Amino acid sequence: MKIVIVGGGIIGTAVAARLGETDHDVTLLERSRIGSETTAASAGILMETAVAPTPFDLRFRTRARSVYRRLFDRGPLESDRVGTLYVAETTAFADRLEESVAVLREHDVEASFLSATEIARLGVDPDGFVGGLHTPNDSVCDPTDVANWFAARARRSGVDVRTGVRVTAVITRDGSVSGVETDEGRLQTDCVLNATGPWAPELNEMVGISLPLGHTLGPMVALEGPEPIESPVTILESKRYVRPTGGADGTGAWVGEYRTGYTEGQRYDPDQCTVSDEFRDTATDAASIVPALEGATAVDEWIGLRTVTPDGRPVVGETSVDGFVVACGMSGQGVTLAPAVADVVHDVLEGRVGDDHRRHLSPDRF
Repeated sequence: MKIVIVGGGIIGTAVAARLGETDHDVTLLERSRIGSETTAASAGILMETAVAPTPFDLRFRTRARSVYRRLFDRGPLESDRVGTLYVAETTAFADRLEESVAVLREHDVEASFLSATEIARLGVDPDGFVGGLHTPNDSVCDPTDVANWFAARARRSGVDVRTGVRVTAVITRDGSVSGVETDEGRLQTDCVLNATGPWAPELNEMVGISLPLGHTLGPMVALEGPEPIESPVTILESKRYVRPTGGADGTGAWVGEYRTGYTEGQRYDPDQCTVSDEFRDTATDAASIVPALEGATAVDEWIGLRTVTPDGRPVVGETSVDGFVVACGMSGQGVTLAPAVADVVHDVLEGRVGDDHRRHLSPDRF
C-alpha cells in the first residue's frame, strides 16, 4: 500500500518510523522542518501522572513509555527526570487528586498525595494550596530532537521523508483517496494520514470530513532565574504551570497554561497566534509558585495550539472516506502518547483493532 503521511511533528514522524518496519510504501510530507512547529512549541513533558485516569488511559501511556524507555535509558536521546506535581487550590480538586493517586498506584505508577507542608519540600510555595499529586518519574525532553530521531529512523527503513513540501489538496475518486496535490506536484497514494496537529481540521475539510476538534492556546514564556530550579513540573488547578528547563545550570523555567477543555467551534489560525500582553506581564509571577524564580527575567516567548477533543483523547483511525486516516486531537498529550498512537495507526492499517480502539480512539465514537 502507498501511504502519504501529512505532518512532520512528533506524531507524524513516530508513525513514519513505525510504518517503516512494514512493507508499505511510505512518504512523509512536512511543509517546514521536522518537529519545528507545534512540536517545538510544546512543553516536552513525558507524563505518567493523570487526573482521574481510566484503566485505558493508563494502559495507553504504558504502551508509549515502553518505547521511550528504550530511547532515553538505552538510546541516544536525553531527558531530565524532574517529576510532576498537580496542585489543588480547592478541597474538591484535592479530593480528585487523592483518588487519582489510588488509581495510579493500582497500575504500578509511583504516585503520592502530598499535604501543603510536603509540597514545600519540593521547592514549591504552599501558600494557598490544599495539597498535590506527585509523580516523581515524569521527565522533560526536547520534543524536536525526538521527532528528528523518529524521522531519521524512518529514513533508514526506507521512508521517503520530504520537508518544505505543502499539501494543497487531497484527491479522491469514487469516495476513495487516490492522491495528494502539493506545491511540488501530485503524488498518487492509496492512503493519506492526517497528522497535522492544529491544521488537522483544514486537511479533514479537504475531503469533507468533520470531526469535533477544537483549539486551545498554549502561550509560553521562558524565564531565567538567579539560582537552579529544583522543583518538579508544577501544574496548578487554575491551569498555569511552571516547567523547569533542566540542562547543565538548571536556572531556567518555562511558564505556560495547560488548558485542554473542549469548546465547540473554537478555532484559531496557527500561523497568527501571539502571546497576549496579559500573559507576558504576569509570567514572572511564577516566583509566587516556585520561590527560586524570584528575580527571574523573561528571555523568550512563543505560542502553540493544542488540538483537543470532547473526551480529551486522540482521534485515531479510519474515516468515512476510504483511505483517509486521522491521528489528531492529542489534547495536550502528543509527546507523551506519540509511540502508542503510532502503534494504533499500524494496527488500523493492518485491520487489527479491538474494542478499546473503537470505544476510546476511533473517529466513530463521536
